[in-house]
Amino acid sequence: MDENEKTKENPQEELIEVDVEETEDILEEEIKTSKKVDPEKEKLDKIREDFHSLIKKNKDDQVVDKYMNLFKEFVQSNKEKEDYLKTAQMVQANFENYKKRAHKDQEWYSFQNKMKIVEKFFSFYDDLERSVNNFSENPDVKSLREGLELVFNNLKSTFESLNIKTINPADEIFNPQFHDAIHVVESEEISPNTIVEVVSIGFILDDVVIKPAKVVISRKINKNANI
Repeated sequence: MDENEKTKENPQEELIEVDVEETEDILEEEIKTSKKVDPEKEKLDKIREDFHSLIKKNKDDQVVDKYMNLFKEFVQSNKEKEDYLKTAQMVQANFENYKKRAHKDQEWYSFQNKMKIVEKFFSFYDDLERSVNNFSENPDVKSLREGLELVFNNLKSTFESLNIKTINPADEIFNPQFHDAIHVVESEEISPNTIVEVVSIGFILDDVVIKPAKVVISRKINKNANI
């Protein structure tokens, strides 16, 4: 048999060089990435392994000790959770109590402000009551007028003490910020938008208009109206 026939009967396979260490690293990395790490599961698995190992070695004392230690950890963990829950509940309760107190304080503060204002009108009530009684007993128009003037002057003084100013814009130019036009009259003699009559005065509290003055204003006569 010649050399060519030997080569045909025993063909040599082509050898491929492989880096074994590199291949193992790749496989290990793929295994790590394919598995999701669960710390709790790993911890439980480790505890089971430790127990099995101790039981196989007949180390009963260590098994009992390990069990007691785990039980203490479990109790402590639950106690911490209970403490956190109690703290959260206490904070929530304190906050609810704070809101209730704040609401009551606000209501009381509002009531006190109303009471201070109402108290200022007690004297007007008394003055008006006396004027009515005096007029019933002695129907004198002059006495009634004097009594009403006294009440009115006291009312104006009270308004001033409360920083309430009046809006009495007779003969002024109409301003919608302070005035409310309820009627319009035509006139050739009066400039347009002039207030010709104050139906009721307005009031300003702390530079805020709380009641605009109701007024009548003028406008030019429309000469084409009848055409």
